[in-house]
Amino acid sequence: MDYRSYQQYAIVQGDSAHDLTEQLNAELRLLKGKNPTVEFDGLIARISYYESTKIPEDAADEYELEGVRLTCQDCPFFEPYKKKDGTEDRRRKWGACRFAPYGAASRDSHCCEKPFECLNRGEIVLCLAE
Repeated sequence: MDYRSYQQYAIVQGDSAHDLTEQLNAELRLLKGKNPTVEFDGLIARISYYESTKIPEDAADEYELEGVRLTCQDCPFFEPYKKKDGTEDRRRKWGACRFAPYGAASRDSHCCEKPFECLNRGEIVLCLAE
């Protein structure tokens, strides 16, 4: 995901110091978290602040913008390690994955690009738990 930020401005003008203060405080409440700075020129206040946008770089980023965040354990290609009796070894955080570097992936890490490509092609589907 690529993050870009750009500077924006808002101008507030009041008829009196009290009016300017009220309008300015209201605008600053709207802009909290955007790093606003204020410059005054008489009864005019210039507020500069920063807006930021997320630009997806791959299919996983596009799904994340839609609120879908998959981990390796959600992927059909992830194969958890098994105990000797054949049941899943829940103590281990790692499992086999043919697309992961060195053939192993942590069950809690972000999913790679492969399952999202398969989702887009319709090769795999997601379903909601009932």
